[in-house]
Amino acid sequence: MNLIKKHSNFSPFIFDDFFRNTWDILPTNKTVSPATNIIENDKEFILEFSIPGKDNLDFEVELDNRILSLSLKKSDSVSHDNYMLHQFNFSSFNKSYELPISIDLNKIESFYRNGILKVILPKRKEYHKQAKKIISVKK
Repeated sequence: MNLIKKHSNFSPFIFDDFFRNTWDILPTNKTVSPATNIIENDKEFILEFSIPGKDNLDFEVELDNRILSLSLKKSDSVSHDNYMLHQFNFSSFNKSYELPISIDLNKIESFYRNGILKVILPKRKEYHKQAKKIISVKK
């Protein structure tokens, strides 16, 4: 029995799930970009990349003329495991972002914890959201 069940109108229900290809196996492409979250709050942008099974030394985060480049160094390690499906293995990836002028380039930080590469892009103070201010209407 497969872990992923899919209903198909083309194969009769009398066949057992075991005989159906429900894995949607595609040609292997090791340069696929990881799933990404981009979060904005009053003081910063946060980029999160889901890349399990790596080490913080496996990543390169560079800033050059407002271009933030993120990459995963190619791994030479060969797995001897017999995977039937191996979807969260990234042997390499490259991603670049042109940063807006609102980002304080001197305070950018990056962390890798629990399979998530997180890049913090603090906003410059003049771009922080100001508190709501009530202005009285005079007569």
